[in-house]
Amino acid sequence: MAIQSSGYIVVRETGIIGVGESITEAAGQALEWLDDYDSVEALVGALEKDVEKAHAADGKPYVRRATARLMEAVEKGGTPEQWTLVDNVACTAEEATRVSR
Repeated sequence: MAIQSSGYIVVRETGIIGVGESITEAAGQALEWLDDYDSVEALVGALEKDVEKAHAADGKPYVRRATARLMEAVEKGGTPEQWTLVDNVACTAEEATRVSR
């Protein structure tokens, strides 16, 4: 079973701060948690410069493709304690376990 991307997440450090079917939608949610960007357009511009590149070391937000299950988990209760990347798609730990079997 392959991991399927259904949208995007915006991550800052280890917390998922935005989810959406598009980068713009995810950035709109994330903007609420960020002081460094004046508009959704400015944030999207910064995110699109480095799509799929993590910035955990410098604290800047970054974007990842994500599964529907991970996005649903975030919408219901915030960032899950365990999530990971499989084939460069963010997913729940449970999804990753199923793929590795």
